[in-house]
Amino acid sequence: MRRIQLATNMKAILGSFDIATYALVTILLGCSTAVVPVRGQLTTKSQSSPALDLTEKVPPSEQGYPGIPGQAWTGGGDRHAPDSSRYQLPFDVQIVSASARNPDEFIFEVLLRNTSKVDVDFPTSRNITAVEKPGNKSQRLFFFDVRPVAGKQDDAEHIGFAATGGSTSVPHSFTRLVPGGSLRVLLPASAEMLKRAFREPVDHVEARVVCHEWQLEDARYFIRASSVDAVSKNVIKFELRGGKPTALQP
Repeated sequence: MRRIQLATNMKAILGSFDIATYALVTILLGCSTAVVPVRGQLTTKSQSSPALDLTEKVPPSEQGYPGIPGQAWTGGGDRHAPDSSRYQLPFDVQIVSASARNPDEFIFEVLLRNTSKVDVDFPTSRNITAVEKPGNKSQRLFFFDVRPVAGKQDDAEHIGFAATGGSTSVPHSFTRLVPGGSLRVLLPASAEMLKRAFREPVDHVEARVVCHEWQLEDARYFIRASSVDAVSKNVIKFELRGGKPTALQP
């Protein structure tokens, strides 16, 4: 797998999440970066494809501005919806594999594919502080969230999180995907958080990946548009073996 040089980092969170969730994920998980070859323990059918590695922690100075960008809320029941129209992400999300990186962490390999008929610029910088600089143009923040589904019910906890950003004012902060083009993304997931999903008497836990995007205004730290969640087409099943979560590959 060839290496791609990218700028990187972040500190915001999925637009559909509240302040408490933001704080929790920031404390428990931390962000990461860099585009590197897929690690040896991840076996895929396309070892020559480049991958955006979001598993390494990001320096605090690059994790973005303090707090969450402001939003104007509608008067309706959905307090997460900004005044501007929600939009669909032009991506198909599929989990390729999940492997134990070490006793404390799993790595999810995800394939993000452009399903539109036009080129799409995907934000690939992890230096969110640089992206969010006041006056930058076309600021976008993209979030990956690994969530467990225990049995038939959604579990509120998050087991993995990573974010990227892009701005036309920040060179090399976007990667262009042609129609049908794809990018492999490596995401971190906490083994301890995954183990907590087994607190119910279940024989397995399923984990999925949910993607979300914010578009920020140029002149102020404010969300002007927010995407609808894009959910992975598939899930990865985990079993407890010897008290440790073990991935059952698709």
